[in-house]
Amino acid sequence: MRLVLSLACTALIACIAIASASSRGASERTGPRSSLTLTPTLVRAGGTVRIRGTAGGCPSGDTVFVLSRAFVAVHSFAGVPAVLARVRRDGSFRAATVIPAARKPGRYGVTARCGGGNLGLLRILTIRR
Repeated sequence: MRLVLSLACTALIACIAIASASSRGASERTGPRSSLTLTPTLVRAGGTVRIRGTAGGCPSGDTVFVLSRAFVAVHSFAGVPAVLARVRRDGSFRAATVIPAARKPGRYGVTARCGGGNLGLLRILTIRR
């Protein structure tokens, strides 16, 4: 019985070590990191926000969905308004959007997705009257 338990523990430790090594390797293969910049981060309703960033791991030509309830709902993803931007050869993207004049003042989260996954970024856009 002790031998069986010892072998089971050894096998479990080996599986954990292999899984850990595999996940480290996968994260190293994801390519350049992602970034997201909003200019300005404090804007009046009716003002323009410039969006730029890098879409780490998304190939050139893919579409980045920049998502926020602060935006106009021309495009959307899962019911959240989106601004679309094309990934350039160097992995960067750029776009601009006008905040609706009727948008309520407050703090709005801004995130981005590309290639079926979230870029893992959250920025805050503050709207004032």
